[in-house]
Amino acid sequence: MRLIWKHLSSGLIYLRSFRLIPGLVGTIIPFFWQLVNLYGTLPAVIIIAGVFQMLIVTMAAIIYPFFFFKWSFIEIYSLAAIFMLLAVISWQFINTGVNRRAGFKLVKLQFSSRAALLLLGLLLGNRWLSLSISPRTTFWDLHLKPQLAGQLRYWSREQIVAAISHDYRQALNLMEDAIFFGCSPGSFKKLINAAGLKESQYIIMETIIPPKHAEIFGLRRPFYFYVISIRNQTGQ
Repeated sequence: MRLIWKHLSSGLIYLRSFRLIPGLVGTIIPFFWQLVNLYGTLPAVIIIAGVFQMLIVTMAAIIYPFFFFKWSFIEIYSLAAIFMLLAVISWQFINTGVNRRAGFKLVKLQFSSRAALLLLGLLLGNRWLSLSISPRTTFWDLHLKPQLAGQLRYWSREQIVAAISHDYRQALNLMEDAIFFGCSPGSFKKLINAAGLKESQYIIMETIIPPKHAEIFGLRRPFYFYVISIRNQTGQ
């Protein structure tokens, strides 16, 4: 009885459970970007819109009985859609706050989840990623800043290395324990090494995305999937 009471009192809702709300959105959105790379923008929009639609309908079906069937299903559906909208807003609020505080030169981050990382590893590289994580680990979908997409070929090697090094230091100052993951055409391995990251901190693998799909960025290179671990001294 004591154990049951603890579950129904102090163990009813842990504070970190509120991460599930923006985390739900952060699990879906990374698939949108990679579906764009794989199949194009229109198929990706249709697939992700369908996923959100299924989530809203499922959520409405779950909460419908709790209103004792006094509300119509359309009203419950609208309530579920509002909840999903609030989840998107909270997710975007986290992203905006982190990127503003970090002041990255090269990249931007989007709050995500371990589920998105593992499933993308399977989707893009047929690989189940084995990672060292802690209860404090957060997961972030990593992207080049939109205005830089396809423009890095005009940067010198020294400029790119300096930008990576700056962003790495900013990430260390901002986060104790985080894992970044993302995809880009061409390998940044030598540049990442030159910026001061150790090979034990990252995984780089070639993906199944056709190189010809990089032509939209003015390139024709294989796509690589990156997983980068960020741990400062207090997070180790």
